[in-house]
Amino acid sequence: MTSTLSNVLFESHASAYSLTNAYWLAQAAQIAYQDKATIQPAVATLGLNQFEFLSRRDTEGYIAANDDIIIVAFRGTEPTHLRDLMTDVKMHKVQGPLGDVHRGFLGAFNLVKDDLFSAIQRLRDKSHPQSLWCTGHSLGGALAVMAAAQLLVEGHKVNGLYTFGQPRVGDETFTTECARRLAGQYFRFVNNNDTVTRVAPRTLGYAHTGEVRYIDADGQIQTDIGFWNRFLDRIKGRMEDLLKPGTDGLKDHSMRHYVEHIANALKSGV
Repeated sequence: MTSTLSNVLFESHASAYSLTNAYWLAQAAQIAYQDKATIQPAVATLGLNQFEFLSRRDTEGYIAANDDIIIVAFRGTEPTHLRDLMTDVKMHKVQGPLGDVHRGFLGAFNLVKDDLFSAIQRLRDKSHPQSLWCTGHSLGGALAVMAAAQLLVEGHKVNGLYTFGQPRVGDETFTTECARRLAGQYFRFVNNNDTVTRVAPRTLGYAHTGEVRYIDADGQIQTDIGFWNRFLDRIKGRMEDLLKPGTDGLKDHSMRHYVEHIANALKSGV
């Protein structure tokens, strides 16, 4: 069965990359930036008739469901708050699910972990379990990764993890385990010069995981682009924005741009 997002049908049992699902989950991640009163009717228009809001201090998100799917979406944050999470103390790695992870990200996730699992239990159809999907942008992407890892550890099947502008979350052990357990199900979108995707630093033992979907300076989604070509493309992106207001790396981090590029790819059939 499928769920409808305008005229786009969500592929609820996809077992590999789906551009349709990428668009749908990008929309879900963008909705997470709204307040509780706005999110609930927004997800209802998507055919998700069950909804629970997650909110503990600075960690917010929501869980929405219907007969086919359960979506876990986390809100991102302002760059200033993300910088706060990149302080020396919070950037230390601690033991988390599947390996060592960013202390600040784990702490933010733990604020809502119990609420998340309780909500999934309430929304899950025991006789015909829905497929389960996690998503988020920026810090929300890191929290989505933490949620997926914890769900796996506790025996839940995660059908898909799609993140947008996500920072690095854990060490090599963590990333290797994520790649193994979520093979063909975890896709990490990077928009050209999005600077947030380059923190926390490799020099402190952090690494990325997931299959990269790189959006180049022309807005095209690339699935196989080498380091050197990506470096040249980022220079191109900076040059094209040289005379435009705003910083290229922060503009490229905008969730609105991720949604637009994925929507354009879907329209063009790429």
